[in-house]
Amino acid sequence: MQRLLERFGARELPATAQGRFQDVQQEVGESLDDWSDRVLTLATTAFRDLPYAYATEQTVTKFCHGLLDKEAGKHVNLQLPASMGDSMNMMKIYSHVQLACAADPMDSQKGKREESRCVHEVRKHLLQVR
Repeated sequence: MQRLLERFGARELPATAQGRFQDVQQEVGESLDDWSDRVLTLATTAFRDLPYAYATEQTVTKFCHGLLDKEAGKHVNLQLPASMGDSMNMMKIYSHVQLACAADPMDSQKGKREESRCVHEVRKHLLQVR
């Protein structure tokens, strides 16, 4: 039975899985949910014999560093999220605030309204983080 397990039950070596984990990046067109699922799946294999806290830290870091939007990844990573769920929430808030602030004012009156909306979104985000 042991010989059969060694032959057919072979698992990927941790070093190989960790190498694949380190090389992964979000693909063009890949949603945030799919990207986080892929990172979590790879981390499960790569860090199966290591402490959960270490695996979580590595997973969150890879999620942020592997994002296509590098500025968003940097922003989220600097907030030191404790879990993948925290990272996802921070990323969604970041995206929302970016969209709210990206509106181009057509005239001076609208510009004032857009600026107020942007400031409002940033303040709302800061209050949620606290």
